[in-house]
Amino acid sequence: MIHRSEFFSRIGTGCAVIAVAIFTSTPILAQQKPMVIELNAATATTAKPQTTISKSGSYILNKNITNTSKNGQDSVAVTASNVTIDLQGFVISATGSNTGAGINATGQSNVVIRNGIITGFTGPAMILGNNSNISAITATENGSGITCVSGCLVSNSIIQGNTGPGLTFSDTTSGYVGNILQDNNGGGAQVSGGTSLKQNVCDGAAC
Repeated sequence: MIHRSEFFSRIGTGCAVIAVAIFTSTPILAQQKPMVIELNAATATTAKPQTTISKSGSYILNKNITNTSKNGQDSVAVTASNVTIDLQGFVISATGSNTGAGINATGQSNVVIRNGIITGFTGPAMILGNNSNISAITATENGSGITCVSGCLVSNSIIQGNTGPGLTFSDTTSGYVGNILQDNNGGGAQVSGGTSLKQNVCDGAAC
């Protein structure tokens, strides 16, 4: 028979063991720290992207990127699905005579990009695959604004002065909400495809 004091002593010991187990497992359960986007050694004399994200995960930009390519170079190539990129307010810009896209995630799914500026590219500011989510982006003076395949959402962004449409979708399941679009596509249609989820302004009028 277990004495009363021994019983409570065993309970205390068991609780302590559980507490230690939870404490030591916390780092495993905690969200991993985002990875910093680093530029490749490649120069603008090649078509190789300035940087490539080839693994799923969360990434941040911690400085401005300038693309001076004459060879169709993208700045950020995303070659994996399930990637989140926080530009943290920094700028991806192009000053070269022939640049690719600011961010090229062709063929990838579930890519999230937010909070930054992409400007001056010969190609689109962004090219995205299925089920991507774009928010708080300013895309100005590019070949086109944001291009996405299907099931995408673009929100709370400013898209202006791009040579082609501000937003281009390949389906009607993609949506856009809370954006300002102006002076895109040579004064033509600001958006191609997709579905307006309201609160968008195109050249000063609701769209």
